[in-house]
Amino acid sequence: MGTMSKVCLEDIRLAYQRIKLHVHRTPVITSQYFNEQSGRQLFFKAENLQKTGSFKARGACNCVLSIKERNPLVSGVVTHSSGNHGQATAYAARVAGLACTVVVPRGTSEVKADAIRSYGAELIYCEPTPLSRHETCAAVAAETRAAVVHPYDDYDTIAGQGTIALELLEQVPDLDAILVAVSGGGMISGIATAVNELRPECKVIAVEPDGKHLGPSLRAGRRLWLDPPRFISTLADGCTTQQCGRLTFPILCRLVEPTVLTVTDDQMAAATRRFWQRAKHVIEPSAGMVVAAALSDQLPAELRRVGVVLCGGNLDLDRLPWLSAGGAAPHALG
Repeated sequence: MGTMSKVCLEDIRLAYQRIKLHVHRTPVITSQYFNEQSGRQLFFKAENLQKTGSFKARGACNCVLSIKERNPLVSGVVTHSSGNHGQATAYAARVAGLACTVVVPRGTSEVKADAIRSYGAELIYCEPTPLSRHETCAAVAAETRAAVVHPYDDYDTIAGQGTIALELLEQVPDLDAILVAVSGGGMISGIATAVNELRPECKVIAVEPDGKHLGPSLRAGRRLWLDPPRFISTLADGCTTQQCGRLTFPILCRLVEPTVLTVTDDQMAAATRRFWQRAKHVIEPSAGMVVAAALSDQLPAELRRVGVVLCGGNLDLDRLPWLSAGGAAPHALG
């Protein structure tokens, strides 16, 4: 499917059959406190409890296992990542019995580097730019004949991430909306594809860190970002990719609400901290960003039952986000 022109519900269902033995069916958690704070019913899909600590295990497993199905003699896989996708691809390669190389930018935290190595992958460092990541990854692929596992811009990856929505709509069938963090757009593309066919009246709403500016591009129907693309500075280190993918962006234009919810570092730090305190779940700032959006006045009042995808729980416990954000207090949620 990696070369096909689009992804559909059937692809997502096939992905689920392919990966279900290797990933968790994550629980949906509710909180009276957060319901009262938001004035609506919130249903948190706990992908922070997923294998490797984030939703990325779904897409990586589907992509790697699909590669092996198509080419049983493949020598291995290579990817580029600063964290969650690298861990997920290393895990998926181990499941498939393949060698794995992960290209990471210099300055990647040792906690993340160690986690990637713990799944058996080899690390190669590159310069901290999108171009260097792509070029280094391509060079490794050319030299070793390894297959590239793209973090988001691959239909197999997108289909794997879409399995989140299959589970969530079984667990809570009558949602009015689902809030999803957006970086390269793989997760929200997969979720929106499934939701569009299973519950078209449910709105899929993108949540972005301040500085991404996805909304104007969605409304224009074309990618308005700088070229070459750059990384943005945000506490949500899972969402630093400014430009959505060539494959993902058209899906967003077609299936995702044109109004994007934007969250500042202070808001996401405060929400992350409050979620730890009140829900007793360790989430990373990218997930805290979506919690902050669910509690904000940006969300239309008529949306009463809202799914909130907690995308991951990987973070450096020596660098807690509310300390990095200048000790953002809970009142910063806004």
